[in-house]
Formats: sequence, C-alpha cells, structure tokens
Amino acid sequence: YYSWASWRTLYCGLRAFWVAWRSDLVLIQKVILPAPLRWLFGRCSTPLVYDFDDAIFTTEVRRQNWLAARKERRNSTGVPAMLRLCKLAVVENDYTASFAARHCPRTLQITGPIDTKHYRPGPAKDRREVVLGWIGSASTLPYLDLIREPLKQLGQRFPQVRLRIIGAERVAVEGIETAAVAWSLEGEVEDLQDFDIGLMPMPDDPWTRGKGGYKLLQYMATGLPVLTSPVGINQQIVEDGCQGFWARTEEEWTARLETLVTDEALRRRMGRAGRQRVEAVYALEVQQVRLGRELQALAGGVE
Repeated sequence: YYSWASWRTLYCGLRAFWVAWRSDLVLIQKVILPAPLRWLFGRCSTPLVYDFDDAIFTTEVRRQNWLAARKERRNSTGVPAMLRLCKLAVVENDYTASFAARHCPRTLQITGPIDTKHYRPGPAKDRREVVLGWIGSASTLPYLDLIREPLKQLGQRFPQVRLRIIGAERVAVEGIETAAVAWSLEGEVEDLQDFDIGLMPMPDDPWTRGKGGYKLLQYMATGLPVLTSPVGINQQIVEDGCQGFWARTEEEWTARLETLVTDEALRRRMGRAGRQRVEAVYALEVQQVRLGRELQALAGGVE
C-alpha cells in the first residue's frame, strides 16, 4: 500500500507541477510531496496554498515500529517544508494555525464546514427511550473507553437509556443496551437524527488538539444537544451550558449525562441553540465565501 501511495503522490505531484505554470493558483490538500518535487515547486512563480486538517505534523500511529517512526519523521519535517513553499495555509483550529504560522506567511482558519442543507434536524420523536449517540471510525472508537464507567452507571440508573454507535460493527458497553451500525453515506443523516444526545469523548494529546470537531458539527446541525471533552476546537464550537456541556472527569460525564437524560426540554433548547450556531458560524455557505475571497485575492483577483 505504501509503495503504491508513494508512486501515486509522485505521479500526481508531477502532473500538478506540469499545469502549475499555466495556472493562477495551485491548492495542495494534505499531501506531503517528496523533496525533489518540493524543489521543483519552489522554482514555480504560481502561488501555492496548503490545506490540511488534523495535526498531520505529528502522527496518529501509536505502534512503536519502523513504519510508525518513519511516518513521524516524514510528517515532522515534510509538513513544515510544504508550508514554506506556500503563500497561504488553510487549517481548522488555533492549534494547527499556530504551527502553520511558524512556517507560512498567512493562515486561514476554517472549521468544518458542514452542509446544513444536508445535515438537518429530523422529525420530533415520540418515544420513552433516550438514545445516546456516537459517530466515528475504528481509529477513534477507543475514545469511548474514557466514558465506559459513566455509561454503565447511567444505564443501570435509567433503563430507558440506549447507546447507539455509527461506524463500528461490534461494540459492547457493560450496563447499557448498545447497538452499532456500519456507516453509510446514504443512511448517515437518518441515523444521526435518531439520536437524542451526541457524544464526543476525547483524550487531550498532540493529535486530538488538532482535530476539527466534525462530530460536534454533525450533531449540532441535526439539532442535537452535545456532551464533549473540552479539548482543542471543541471548546470554541460548544459554549458550555448553551449548545451542550463540557465534561472533563468521569464524575462530570456522569452528572451531565444524567442532566440531559432527565430534562427533555433542556435537550430541545440546546439542540435549537446548536443548530443556530452551526448555521451562523460553521455552515458551508458561510465558510465557502471566506475561502473563495482568499483564493481569489491570492490569484490576483481572477474571477
């Protein structure tokens, strides 16, 4: 896989360099070009933009092996080298912006964005059960381990509470009825709309501080109250006590989960506030205008 990916990067980079001379601007998304290609692009007068999400200047690979070490070395040197080639870096939060600003003359922070015409609140629910929801991939599923005990306690105290997970086919949490479904593009919004509360537990480390909080935007766009670890951009997306709650410790998770489970009116109020905040700040139609203006200015005002 890595041999194929390296070949693809080289091939795509050469094609981009070939057309760069006839272009007004080149936007490179997340790819770390090898040193020979960076040397070529450094001799091109066309403005370059580097767009990356996540803290790719570190590594998400936790295994201590030669491949993980090589990836970490490549990222730690390659991302600064890419940024030095560019006139503008497009990032998702203050943490990644601070890093990019050390190597690139200008940064633009765009969190998300999310398409609020696609992600929207579902119909009102007429049921007794309360569904706690989480969406993610296999790589982030272990984050739920941070709240296993709060979920267990909540499930034992409130039998009507369920945990539903999108993106993992197998998962079990002691003490609470749990269901998991595989993620699908076609069913994602409907599955999210079936939640009553959106969860985003997360450890605080160099990788997670670079996250873009997209789970929160998905929950809030579908009108859900949220409960999240106050790590990185999460603290800016969610105002504690307004669109949802922050929770740092197991005790806080337990208490705030109980508050949301037992207060349906609060859930509705926070869900509406979350939807309004997403529409005003994080919607695709809001952020695409900012990005378009920046790129147009960098390209010399070309329409």
